Amino acid sequence: MISIQALMFIAMTVGVFGVSHFLQVRFRHPLLNPVLISILTICGILVYMDIPFHEYREGGDYLTDLLGIAVVALGVPLYQQAKDIRRELPGVLLIITLSSSFALANTIFLATMAGASSDVALSLAPKSVTTPIAVMITTSLDGIPALSAIAVIFTGIMGAVFGIPLLSLMRITSPKARGIAMGAASHAIGTARITQSSLQEGAYSALALVLSASMSALLAPIVIPAVLGWLA
Repeated sequence: MISIQALMFIAMTVGVFGVSHFLQVRFRHPLLNPVLISILTICGILVYMDIPFHEYREGGDYLTDLLGIAVVALGVPLYQQAKDIRRELPGVLLIITLSSSFALANTIFLATMAGASSDVALSLAPKSVTTPIAVMITTSLDGIPALSAIAVIFTGIMGAVFGIPLLSLMRITSPKARGIAMGAASHAIGTARITQSSLQEGAYSALALVLSASMSALLAPIVIPAVLGWLA
């Protein structure tokens, strides 16, 4: 049975996110991303009130269980765009294969050039896929799963905050291109953000999210050791 403390933390989390979402809708500023504001606010509350994370997690785990439902909901725009997606799937697969390979290799290269150890570099590599896949990739390569999880969350938030303005600045107007870019680069958080702008963009972002995670899982055991060996 759920405890009173867990209910309080659930109410706090939902309340903070609700206020954050209201601020985003009201002011339409990219930095007012609900996920970013919620994380910063809740972390501040926990630190200020000296609440151990394991206590907060008692309520947070119930919300985490809802992620499965939220991910399934991304299938709605996919279904609505199914005809176009089937026709363009070969091209999308090629793009995702190239982008996944580049994301893995480029992250390792930049991290290594910045002085990171091989463990840190390979743990950062799967930053553009969903957390469970990133952790699986890192674990299989003897990396640091916790670091991968942090990198994934940070990448998703940065994509959600700056992705759409950057695409507009680069004058990329195609809904399909914008959706694929967001899904491949900033996974679920970016997909949730761009779905607010257009269901067509959201559909292609969800498709890129799924394909990017799958391709990264297949390519990581090949690309990551190859790049680390080349840089050694």
